[in-house]
Amino acid sequence: MTDTITQAAARPSPTRLAPGRAALRTGLRWTLLGFGLIVIAQYVADAPGIAASSTWGSALRLTVPIAVVAMGGLYSERAGIINVGLEGMMIGGTWMAGLFGWFWGPWAALGGGIVGGLIFGLLMALLCIEMGLNQLIVGVSINVIAAALARFMADIVFNGVDGGTIAHSPRIGGSLPTIGIPFLSGGYGTFDLTRVMEASGLPVVAQLGGIVGGLTRDVSITAVIGLLLIPATAYVLWRTPFGLRWRAAGERPAALQALGGDVHRTRWLAVLIGSGMAGFAGGYLVLISQGYVEHQTAGRGFIGLATLIFGNWMPSGVFLGSSLFGFSDAVGLGRPATFRALLFILAIVFVVVGMTRIMKGERRGGIAPLVLGVVLVLVFLFVPLPSGLATAAPYLVTLAVLVVAGVTMRPPAALGHVFPRKNARS
Repeated sequence: MTDTITQAAARPSPTRLAPGRAALRTGLRWTLLGFGLIVIAQYVADAPGIAASSTWGSALRLTVPIAVVAMGGLYSERAGIINVGLEGMMIGGTWMAGLFGWFWGPWAALGGGIVGGLIFGLLMALLCIEMGLNQLIVGVSINVIAAALARFMADIVFNGVDGGTIAHSPRIGGSLPTIGIPFLSGGYGTFDLTRVMEASGLPVVAQLGGIVGGLTRDVSITAVIGLLLIPATAYVLWRTPFGLRWRAAGERPAALQALGGDVHRTRWLAVLIGSGMAGFAGGYLVLISQGYVEHQTAGRGFIGLATLIFGNWMPSGVFLGSSLFGFSDAVGLGRPATFRALLFILAIVFVVVGMTRIMKGERRGGIAPLVLGVVLVLVFLFVPLPSGLATAAPYLVTLAVLVVAGVTMRPPAALGHVFPRKNARS
């Protein structure tokens, strides 16, 4: 029966859906290419910040909430439920995290974030799975309701208390521990090799020290938990019986039901797990700010949804996309020269992607990235960029990457399809 469900859960395709050695080799090549471009861009654009440990530390902190909320969306959409309500679930997570953290501290804030996400996950599951309402409309409604409800409840609970207003909660006391790697990045007070490498000023060595140091020095335990959710999700998706049912519910729900599975139960679990992860991402943002702040999600739920699409509904792709958007967000916090360096890197990557596709005979899929790459090269060389444009970096990168990746998208076959309750096993 397992083999039959496996066949039913996968649409015929000449490529494997699960990552393999070829994908790992490709990832290594792109990693080396990216590092080389960072080294070159630092000197071409006179932007030392592109490889600074402060930039990469910020990139890690900004990547985690996008990656976790995107993984939450992956749980829902792999089961066949379109989830455009990720932003609202994050908002619910931020408000509940602010409340729980105010009373019981930072660890409770994470738990509160999960609870806040689950509340809206229950609402989505009830309306979409049980009642069969339009999933897009429900998701948009959750986003609107969550923002309005958070402000309403903040006015009731936070406004007027010491340190609280309608726009933010009282400050959360305490913080969660941070970790580093001994000898490499000063963990446990030991020698910090990466700081010495970064300060050396040597080409390649300085950039490597800045990147590795930023990614491994004073990393919050919350970020570690969030990052561990990514390989855990991949393992569940590809290596467990639930992952098999989960994929089947989004690809061939009728086949899953015919072979004894319960589509509705599987979709319920997927939506609830995903909404809890979105709420966790909201709680993570609250811990960074040490309190709930209105609008602190700043559209990260929508970026997470775009990341999910860009990542082709694959955990590895979602992680890579989240890393790109987190890095671009960190770049937006730096000087304009750092943003120009990012444009240079994207231009070269898009040109390489376009030329590679055209050489493989995928002319239609190669034209868009090639043209976009050439345009970015011209902008880098001849167009003076306003300083305020850097703050829009993650959103510009989102649009650019979706243009490049849009031709290769493969959503689950039954995504958005309602499975009537009358077809369910009694």
